[in-house]
Amino acid sequence: MTKPAVTSHDLGGAPRAQVAITVLLIVAGVLVLFVPAGDEGPVLVPISEGHGLSAVDGIGAALLTVGGTWLEVLVVRRLPHLALPPRALFGLGLLAGLGLGLLIASVFSGFFWWWAIGVAALGVAILVLVPLTASRPGR
Repeated sequence: MTKPAVTSHDLGGAPRAQVAITVLLIVAGVLVLFVPAGDEGPVLVPISEGHGLSAVDGIGAALLTVGGTWLEVLVVRRLPHLALPPRALFGLGLLAGLGLGLLIASVFSGFFWWWAIGVAALGVAILVLVPLTASRPGR
């Protein structure tokens, strides 16, 4: 006999509850990253001029990684139930990818204020997909 597959409903309840947990993890990670640089302690890993990773930043990044990855898995697993047209999905994926790319590029380059454009682009995609993921019925 085979074991039944684990579904998203088996991993922490309904999609709405899982989305709420992931949002809490992401918010906690962002709040940890907002700790002033003077209170973070020494830089453990220098990234670029003006950017470095301290132990506090590592905790914030870990919370963001766990919450963001879990949220991405929830969205991808529920894409067939969101009933979005292919062009909308492509546009949202392109917008999210561009936003994330600009965020990462702003850390490793001299284009400091590009992070704001990246956050705006990624935020639009998130504000469209996450509420749909939390509210649509189905598996």
